[in-house]
Amino acid sequence: MIKSMKSFSALAIAAMLLPLAPAFAADHLEAPALQGQGSVDINDLFLFQAPDTSRSVMILTVNPFAGSVSGTTFNPDASYQFQFDNDGDSVSDVTYSTTFSNLAGGNQSYSVDRIDSAGTTTIGTGVTGAASATTNGGLVQAGTFDDPFFFDLNGFNDGFNFTGDDAFAGANVSAIVLELPSADFLGASSDVGAQAVTTLFGMRADRMGRPAIATALLASDGRDAFNAGDPADDLANFGDEVNAAIAGLSTQANADALTTVLLPDLLTFDADNAAGFLNGRRLDDDVIDASLNLLSAGGVTGDGVDANDSGFRNVFPFLAPANVAIPEPGAVAIISMLLVGGFVRRSRNS
Repeated sequence: MIKSMKSFSALAIAAMLLPLAPAFAADHLEAPALQGQGSVDINDLFLFQAPDTSRSVMILTVNPFAGSVSGTTFNPDASYQFQFDNDGDSVSDVTYSTTFSNLAGGNQSYSVDRIDSAGTTTIGTGVTGAASATTNGGLVQAGTFDDPFFFDLNGFNDGFNFTGDDAFAGANVSAIVLELPSADFLGASSDVGAQAVTTLFGMRADRMGRPAIATALLASDGRDAFNAGDPADDLANFGDEVNAAIAGLSTQANADALTTVLLPDLLTFDADNAAGFLNGRRLDDDVIDASLNLLSAGGVTGDGVDANDSGFRNVFPFLAPANVAIPEPGAVAIISMLLVGGFVRRSRNS
């Protein structure tokens, strides 16, 4: 919940943050090249310790507002990847890549490959909608689920007049869920940096580590370049812009402290630690509250939505089942997510 704020302070921060509305829709529809490409548009990445603490759960979602704005299938010309850096150089050491067939009989078959310096090994196959075992002792499931992202986007656009109305309530996404022994992707320690990546026809389409880095802190004309880039180059290529964006939202001291935390854009995770964001990201972590609080240096503490509209499962595949009645997203939500960073850049230069 948003706490009491001086009205002037709230309005001042609102003036700085309002042009950044698409930033806080996680990564739904964040970059120009992804418009109309919902099947490769990464919405969210989750990474957390499984109930069996020797295992970890990784989830990526695509197809924002599946069945309405986007389709409900995975692209057969794409690959959907979880990439892990396990030695601290911001370069992937272990990748799990899932590819799909064309739709047939209402389902898609898929294959999961594990890729490392020794080569590529197929560790699992399956059909959307059902869980399958992997050869390395894990589980995989892909299909349509309730969108796990929650946020009062309309209240944000109304100058922080939050009402607790979740703009993503009732929405669906396409998701890939893997639960694997953590040792399968760890290096010498239990610490990793992770990102989700999609490719289309062999070319990078999207990437995501922590939520909303590209959308919150980069103007739209830089987001396609960011998605095409590599985490190891993030600080050199985007550090100045990210620093200036955070300083514009709070203070220079806050910007200097956060820039090297948020870049490279990898979701840092200690597989031996059950804590959530910024240690990985659990499904019920309120990343919007955390992000608003961090970027505004405590000026804004929350959005009024504290949980998903549908309860998460405590067993695999953890996501809530897909909604049967799919709402049309409100016009304000769609316009907000489609706004691009020309407004952001003008606001920073004004």
